[in-house]
Amino acid sequence: MSTTSATPFILRLAFRNLSRHRRRTGLTIGALAFGIALMVLGQAWTDAMERAVVEPAKNATLGHVQIYRSDAAADETGEISFIMPQNNYRLISKPLDLIEEARRMDPRIESGLSRLMVGALLSFKDTTMDGVLIGIDARARAATYPALSVVEGRHFEPGEKGVLINRGVARRLGIGPGDDLVALGTTSDGRLNGTRLQVTGIYTIKGLEAYEWGSCYADLEGVQEILDVPGQAGLVVLRLKDSGREADSVRDRLNAAFKARGVNATAFTWEDMGGPFIGGMLVTRFIAAIMNFVMGVIVAAGVLNTVLMATFERTREMGTMRAMGARKQDVLSIFLSEGFLLGLFGATLGAVLGAATIVYFSQHGIPAFSEAQKYTYGGDRLFPTLKLGDVLTPPLIMLGVSVIASFVPSWSASRQRPAESLRYV
Repeated sequence: MSTTSATPFILRLAFRNLSRHRRRTGLTIGALAFGIALMVLGQAWTDAMERAVVEPAKNATLGHVQIYRSDAAADETGEISFIMPQNNYRLISKPLDLIEEARRMDPRIESGLSRLMVGALLSFKDTTMDGVLIGIDARARAATYPALSVVEGRHFEPGEKGVLINRGVARRLGIGPGDDLVALGTTSDGRLNGTRLQVTGIYTIKGLEAYEWGSCYADLEGVQEILDVPGQAGLVVLRLKDSGREADSVRDRLNAAFKARGVNATAFTWEDMGGPFIGGMLVTRFIAAIMNFVMGVIVAAGVLNTVLMATFERTREMGTMRAMGARKQDVLSIFLSEGFLLGLFGATLGAVLGAATIVYFSQHGIPAFSEAQKYTYGGDRLFPTLKLGDVLTPPLIMLGVSVIASFVPSWSASRQRPAESLRYV
């Protein structure tokens, strides 16, 4: 009998053998399906976390690549931090020139924006609060920060000395569009300085509502006035044409060019400077990896136990087959086929169950049960989306695990001598 013609027969025989113990087979398949469904949902959850928080962060604050002076933090910790306001950093004197030079170095750069941050006291009438002003070049805002949207009022124009506040600041200060906000900060040489900014709108970044804190987006010239550093910026934010997929390559190319030309600048990717956004994503990936590992162990143990029990129960049967001329590889194929069928049924059922769960949560959302979850979700609910890769990858991996787990008892059964197997009771 050829290998091609023997395969259907071996699969039918394996299916018949599994049908002998329907309860045990059903429990094994059920456990496989449940574990795989959790893995499918976990993969979609991880993707949704990254999409809900990291993508808006790239489109409204991180950009894809950031450029600082190489010695930017020499007066501070020595290392550039995403969280520390850059008013204490050594500044870039001609940020627009640096943007143009970077675009000449790498054509994958679509746009660039000059940015300058300052920690400030924000006041309106008799109320004052701590906040952060993020000074941005209004001319490059739409191209570089497309996710920065306005829910009330409008965006400020270049040179207008306008400011966009978030809803928390609006409630705390009782301020809105059309009002004047007084910002008091410390200049680069340590003097107190202030300026008056006109509130042109209330902004939001969909998915980052929990991250807004006291941050306000202000006209770059207004923040430069507070710091008394006209024409300078703390960093340059670059947006790439490929949505940041080649950020590592662009960073490396820019840094090599900066070094070769003696430019006092260093580029970082959005992941390098992601701060709390990347922290939440890494924790999510770590938890998902642990869950997948545990599920893999459970799947392997379940399949191993089922196939191992089958080899013990059918020792005499295997001896009879060997005595009638069956080869070792035939016995091995039968038991491997049983592991394969267990994995196939479990993977199929698990993929369907996982996909159905994702569809449900994509419509109703996964609720956040604590403030910490709201922080990592970037809102009250997380909405996963159904993607073919999320549905197929975990089942295919677990199918492979099932076959591998069944190999040891299958190999042991194939090595049994016919005479010993026939005497087995």
